[in-house]
Amino acid sequence: MQARRMLDIAKRFIQDRKFRSLVMRRLTEETKRAARPPTAMMTSEEDREFLSTLKIGFVGGCELSFIKEYLEANGARCYHTFDNNESSNPFLAFDDDQCGIYKFDPDVVVISDVQDIRNNIYDIQHGKTDFSQQEEHLNEAKGRVLAGIKLAREKLSAAYIIMDYPLAIRPAHGRFDYKHLDNALSLREFLRRLDLLYLEMSKKEEDIYLLSIDEAFLAAGVGHQIRESDADGIYEHLTREGAVTVAQELIDHLKVIKGHGRRVKCVVVDLDNTLWDGILRDDGVEGINLHKNRLKALELLTKRGIILAISSKNDSTLVPLVDRILGDNAELFAVKKINWNDKAQNLREIAEELNIGIDSLAFFDDNPYERDQIKAFLPDVLVLPDTEILHSLNRIEFEPVGKLTEESSKRALMYAQEAQRGSAEKQFYDKESFLRACEMQLWMREAKPENLGRVTELILRTNQLNATAVRYTREEILDFYRSEDYRIYVVNLDDRYGEFGLIGVALVHCEEDKWTMEVLTFSCRAMGKTVERAFLTYLMNEAMSNRTNALVGKYVRTDRNEAIQRLFEEAEFAKSAGEDDMVFWTYDFSTREIPDYPDWFSIKT
Repeated sequence: MQARRMLDIAKRFIQDRKFRSLVMRRLTEETKRAARPPTAMMTSEEDREFLSTLKIGFVGGCELSFIKEYLEANGARCYHTFDNNESSNPFLAFDDDQCGIYKFDPDVVVISDVQDIRNNIYDIQHGKTDFSQQEEHLNEAKGRVLAGIKLAREKLSAAYIIMDYPLAIRPAHGRFDYKHLDNALSLREFLRRLDLLYLEMSKKEEDIYLLSIDEAFLAAGVGHQIRESDADGIYEHLTREGAVTVAQELIDHLKVIKGHGRRVKCVVVDLDNTLWDGILRDDGVEGINLHKNRLKALELLTKRGIILAISSKNDSTLVPLVDRILGDNAELFAVKKINWNDKAQNLREIAEELNIGIDSLAFFDDNPYERDQIKAFLPDVLVLPDTEILHSLNRIEFEPVGKLTEESSKRALMYAQEAQRGSAEKQFYDKESFLRACEMQLWMREAKPENLGRVTELILRTNQLNATAVRYTREEILDFYRSEDYRIYVVNLDDRYGEFGLIGVALVHCEEDKWTMEVLTFSCRAMGKTVERAFLTYLMNEAMSNRTNALVGKYVRTDRNEAIQRLFEEAEFAKSAGEDDMVFWTYDFSTREIPDYPDWFSIKT
């Protein structure tokens, strides 16, 4: 059928002068368009440096070619099955043991099932399908991709990103096609159902993600993203500009998946002319116009585990009025610095009170002078104008790290409870008396699948209590969890003031003669409570019960993790030098007794 059609076209090209002229004109236009430098062909220097560390595999048809070209031009190493005459069907590609994707061994695989989906779309456009057939088509599409990924997992340790099909802009039955099709899903319904299946797969499978072309185009503006000359209502091919748009969205996906770049832990906002229009001191409560949309955006950020704080140059006596204006939302803000102090000083104090790094702060203010001052005195702070508050929901810096966890959603509450502890501690003359009064309970055990999201989050987010500052992605954590040579241990803490949640992680390489802590990290909320000492005692007991000779800790000093070195020293681990900056701390069970748990803990294992 395809060969006959090609012969008919060739015959017409020879015999029909007008047709020949039309084809040549379109080819000329496409040649000029292809020769034109693509929009923003080069991404940022930071992105190029990041891409240079990645190997990206593409399984699919020519719809992926321009994306691959863009990423390669920016430093990524890529492999595309289409370029090597291999199947664009994900199941058939991964079922082939000789497929080049396996030899390439990518960090990330981008999958497009467009070539098979086109047949389903053709049937919809031409009225050749019904509900039951479409249900079969959808299940087949899901099965192809999922079965292919399951095969790939046997040979690859990678993240899998499914690129969906762009919502076709030319429904054969008109823009209201969903009103006209009584016996079948409309084109929009079918594609959205397909997206839902992809989303369900991504939700259930830790290493699968969805890249939405429509969302990428919405962010950039749809103009010139689909090649007009190819658009026939059935197959929408990306232009180079469209490929750049999708590739840039893919880069953002990769940054989040790989935990690359800055992650904001706390947003600090100004009040006057930032969170509301007007100056509270001059206009009073009645003269203030609250930016409810900005406040709503900030509330949504707290769902991602981001803490909110206020830094406003105002009289401290106005705090009750601020709370009155904010209403129930006043509780969203864990720290309020409403005073006449320098804002750089306020931001330093906020970071100190929350026990986070200054580079974890984002600062929003309408006043360019205040913004420039923070940039000058605190260059590690992300400084943005007030108008960017709404856009923060779409910025990479504000993306949650790893899977959102119960601890993430309760972070603001936990910091409020920490403030209560701080007030209570001042009533005690010594630290140990206070710790006993806190009625602390520790729960230490091997991690379960439901803990891995929080494990990933801690490994990616923590700096001060992180022995090596090595970052592992969710996929890598899953590989460790599945391995018989590694164990992941976690610790939870509760006390009379509330739940800290899961606040400590150890990734242990279990060898016959020793256990080595490849990762040892704790939430900053654990500081000052001796949780670290108790967790080391627990790990020593676990290692001893498995008849190994020693517990070893890896340590690489950073400018912020000196507390871990003190932990090993105080626990009487023996120090020895390793390669590069690596230091090994060893506790030999043949020469030392395992210390007892601090007596202010109630221990559960």
